Amino acid sequence: MLKKIITFISLFGSLGTLLCCALPVTLVTLGMGATFASMTATFPQIIWLTNHKDALFVITGLLLIVSYVLMKRSEKMACPIDIDQRELCQTSKGATNKFFWLTVVIYTIGLMFSYIIPRLIYEL
Repeated sequence: MLKKIITFISLFGSLGTLLCCALPVTLVTLGMGATFASMTATFPQIIWLTNHKDALFVITGLLLIVSYVLMKRSEKMACPIDIDQRELCQTSKGATNKFFWLTVVIYTIGLMFSYIIPRLIYEL
């Protein structure tokens, strides 16, 4: 149960990193600054996420690490002997693994747009 909660929160943290950092930069780069301005008027929480992006990235990163440890620990656990439950257990483990790596990709994209790309542009 704890594993599911941490994985779920990690996903929303990763999506938050996309909303605060990757989405605004992408929209402005594509010449859609007005669209971004409209989005911030409709969803002012995006500004709050941007103002707290350091904490957002640290907390989400820690949750991803904990989620990874829990995922690896559960991979070593045996599934039940009952055929129906065994298939459900194996399917669940596979889905959790894919879900986790999708979350890591989303987090990495947000990290690149927030910290790495701006530093590269600033150095040029």
